[in-house]
Amino acid sequence: MAVEKGLTRDGWEATLPPVRRRACLTALVLVAATGCGQEPPEQVRSAVERFASASAQKDYQELCREILAPDLVERVRSVGLPCEAALEVGLGAVREPTLEIVSIEVADDQALARVRTGAAGEQPSEDSIRLVREDGDWRIASLSGPQPQPPEPQGGLEE
Repeated sequence: MAVEKGLTRDGWEATLPPVRRRACLTALVLVAATGCGQEPPEQVRSAVERFASASAQKDYQELCREILAPDLVERVRSVGLPCEAALEVGLGAVREPTLEIVSIEVADDQALARVRTGAAGEQPSEDSIRLVREDGDWRIASLSGPQPQPPEPQGGLEE
């Protein structure tokens, strides 16, 4: 990496060339946009929105590797199907899916997002998405039609 050196009032200073500085600033903005500095409810919202986007784009690889919790992926595999294949079976025929976040409840490393979902030719429904925080990232732990109870707070409920 090339480093520019220049004389300042206090002595020599090493700086990155302008192009490298722009690349570093761009990288920092991208990192910040992915959840760094957000409060847990906003992080959960981002995770649910990523799930909705990847589902609509039928990006089963991203869903299995980046969005679903490893325990959920393993449960799918335990019935004899690779995660991507199971999602293709379940979501492959879905057209024009929609997802609207109704509410988010967070307690410690668990969250519950209540959502309204729909798709072309299907009745809209009220669903729940349970999430877990693993290694600082919120992941989808389960999807369900019936409304499960919100997570029990162990130290206080964040909203």
